[in-house]
Amino acid sequence: MADEAQVIYEYVNGSTISFKGSLKITYHRIGLTITTRPDGKIYVDDPGKKQRTFSCTSIITGAVYNTLNTVQTAAITYDATYPRLTTINLATGVTLTNILVVLDNGWTADDQGSGQWSVNLKFVERVQ
Repeated sequence: MADEAQVIYEYVNGSTISFKGSLKITYHRIGLTITTRPDGKIYVDDPGKKQRTFSCTSIITGAVYNTLNTVQTAAITYDATYPRLTTINLATGVTLTNILVVLDNGWTADDQGSGQWSVNLKFVERVQ
């Protein structure tokens, strides 16, 4: 079983939601093209822009789920500072900080009973 990671999502100044569970980080090179020319040579064009996707699964309380639901169904203001992942504590002791993100529309929450919810979230990094 994988170690748990902690993801702290700050949607406005001082208002955060913390998730503890599994985490998957996917890297994408935006604009990367690989072309094989008729002479058989491979040419690469890479503008150097990258984007990460952070997928996490966590068990949260009903109160935290209510906050998440309220925040995500409201009109969120995207600016140069929020929303962001303020802290991602990886189980290895490595910490990633202050990553501007958008919470993907496809997040899900399953009622686990006893006031607990299992959530699956995907945060997409906003490339500046």
